[in-house]
Amino acid sequence: MSDLGNKKLKAARAEVVRAQVERFRVFYASYFHLEETIPMVEYFFEKIYNLEGREVWLHLAMDTYQKVKGMLKETSRENIEYLIELNNLTEEMDTIFAKHLVDGGWDGKRLSREEYDFYYGQMGHYEERMRQLEIVLRNLKVFYELAHKPISAYLIKPAKFMASLLGVSALFQSVEEAYNATLPVSSNIFNSFYEEVKKRETEYIQTLLGESRKEA
Repeated sequence: MSDLGNKKLKAARAEVVRAQVERFRVFYASYFHLEETIPMVEYFFEKIYNLEGREVWLHLAMDTYQKVKGMLKETSRENIEYLIELNNLTEEMDTIFAKHLVDGGWDGKRLSREEYDFYYGQMGHYEERMRQLEIVLRNLKVFYELAHKPISAYLIKPAKFMASLLGVSALFQSVEEAYNATLPVSSNIFNSFYEEVKKRETEYIQTLLGESRKEA
């Protein structure tokens, strides 16, 4: 691919992420304005979807995880592996979306909601989108439960210290940010939020992709 083609694809990927985050802000507007949930929705709906941030995190995770996985408990390994899978899958879906956008003659302008939905529906990948949602929901629940275990507060500092000794502080920081983002949220609000995300995102995927359109 030429330099011009690479630049256009990169711009398209950035626009896909921007439009995706904008959709989340519309769908879950009340949680972006509720003080106790702002850190949670900003982390799960903005930070992990930020294109530049995700690329850095993926490089870091793949480079450092192999060094420490043998020292981690099974549940800790599993949680990190799910984070890596989510980031890999999101990267893959955004890249496919961006290529589809460029191939469709995208003019470089911001996508309207209608245009975003149109291209989302055209690109297919029903199974991958459902898997992506499944992991998002799992991560939400896991980090919320972790943050609200009394013992977790006592484990964060020593875990952070060990991460610095092993040279994987940035990897641990990503986990710690998810922990801190869910910490202020009450169980009632979290459960309502979780169920709303599950319902609305499932409906969104089903409406635009549907069982009969599992693959493009």
